[in-house]
Amino acid sequence: MREQWRDLVRLVDHFKGRRVVVVGDLVLDRFWYGTVQRVSREAPVPIVRLAQTRLLPGCAANTVWNLSALGAWPLPVGAVGTDREGDELVALLAKSGVDTSLLVPGPGWTTPTKTRILAGTFHGPKQQMVRVDSGEENAFGDALVDQLTRNLDRALKGADALVISDYGYGTAAAVGARRAVAKVPVSALDSRFDMEAFAGSGLTTATPNEEEFELACQKVVGDDAALLEAEGEALRAKLGLKALLVTRGGKGMSLFEAGCPALHIPVVGSDQVVDVTGAGDTVISTYVLSLCSGATYPQAAAIANAAGGIVVQKHGTATTSAEELSRTLHLWGEGEM
Repeated sequence: MREQWRDLVRLVDHFKGRRVVVVGDLVLDRFWYGTVQRVSREAPVPIVRLAQTRLLPGCAANTVWNLSALGAWPLPVGAVGTDREGDELVALLAKSGVDTSLLVPGPGWTTPTKTRILAGTFHGPKQQMVRVDSGEENAFGDALVDQLTRNLDRALKGADALVISDYGYGTAAAVGARRAVAKVPVSALDSRFDMEAFAGSGLTTATPNEEEFELACQKVVGDDAALLEAEGEALRAKLGLKALLVTRGGKGMSLFEAGCPALHIPVVGSDQVVDVTGAGDTVISTYVLSLCSGATYPQAAAIANAAGGIVVQKHGTATTSAEELSRTLHLWGEGEM
């Protein structure tokens, strides 16, 4: 058993320098932290005194951020607005050492932004009270699509993998991401609403969460293990994937690999979740890098499971490093966590 964990650590050692193209919807995550003072006289809502603002990459940008933190060389392809939020998002990625030269300013665009307000007592924990989204109605004009398409073709040359990060804002469809799948050894899909749009494209794998999985199956699976396995294999075959990895929160993960029985991977480590924001981006980043490094699908799923377990213990959109992941895998292998 310990040798199996050591094998996983050795795979993580090969993450460094992997060239991964990420095409998809780039979003800025804004967090406002404050303390609740009293209830407003204007409406039955709390008044929050703002104490701290935090900006982080979100959605496809979070996948890029995770890949960079793990030692890879991510190449993001997508659009940003010519606004303050767009400048802030590009600066965040550049600060992490990411090549942002293939990001395109969208004429008239509003950078998609998710603003979360978290508040509590002065010394107590902060909980999310509301989320405000903006920038969901941008239009992909011909000039923008042409530039993004050229940038995607440029990025794919010599790439180890492609991640399609489709959060419903339209980037993947606009640039015809399906056609890019055949140009890389490993391709993975994270689609919030429309996995079936990529059926038959030749994708290697996909990593839906339980809600996305049930949406694609058009069935509520719940805790029905037999139904989960039947629908998981059916969806894998329908999409033409070599493997389908379904993330199931506190229930762990389920892997459906062609020609193999379903594999259910329990949560390892603490099951006390602090924040699930962006955890799916960590999972697909780690999973893809593992496959690029020669992992089997079960090995890649196990490493991704560990990475997801690390980031849900952190507040807000978060990442893990190759060093932290290796250390955690080692401790789990030794039975110390």
